[in-house]
Amino acid sequence: MLEVAAWCLQDDPERRPPMSTVVKVLEGLMEVDSNQVYKFSHALTPPPAVDAHISSAPRQASVLSKSR
Repeated sequence: MLEVAAWCLQDDPERRPPMSTVVKVLEGLMEVDSNQVYKFSHALTPPPAVDAHISSAPRQASVLSKSR
């Protein structure tokens, strides 16, 4: 299962399998491609800043406790 996950996370999108192939591997009809590159450097890049979308204004009690 981890090999399939790693295959789907290849740094180069062209090396990632189509979902039809993933399903066949999970069903046991195919083997995982053994020619994988386990670099994952793209996973280390920080996410884009979201601070601009966060409001620090305090909420009013009426907003916090909506009627049920």
